[in-house]
Amino acid sequence: MPFLIEGDKRSPKIEAHFERGFIEISGISLPENPYNFYLPLQKEIENYVAKPQTKTLLSIKLEYFNTGSALALRNTIQKLHDNLPKESFTIKWYYEKDDTDMFDSGEEFSALFEDSNFEIIEVDEF
Repeated sequence: MPFLIEGDKRSPKIEAHFERGFIEISGISLPENPYNFYLPLQKEIENYVAKPQTKTLLSIKLEYFNTGSALALRNTIQKLHDNLPKESFTIKWYYEKDDTDMFDSGEEFSALFEDSNFEIIEVDEF
């Protein structure tokens, strides 16, 4: 059964199929309290890393996020990065063509997790 938080104008959609090792965060991330918003995902990830799949993919398809969300995203990636075998964990950071801010953010996250399998992927649009 998938883990799902429906997105809205200020909060991203978070969908996880832990039985397949797939987590996706998409949309816009400007929740009032990013810590509280991402907390259910953090708790699910804690359970997941105790019995992970052989491969785990974190897909990030954000159009925009604020500073508080950046910290929540970093913590999410960190939890997976620190608790999964390096070769089994992949992060795919998608950004829309010509969105240099999101490309730059992907580069920054990639540098933070330079020993991870981190891919930055350009798409025409979401």
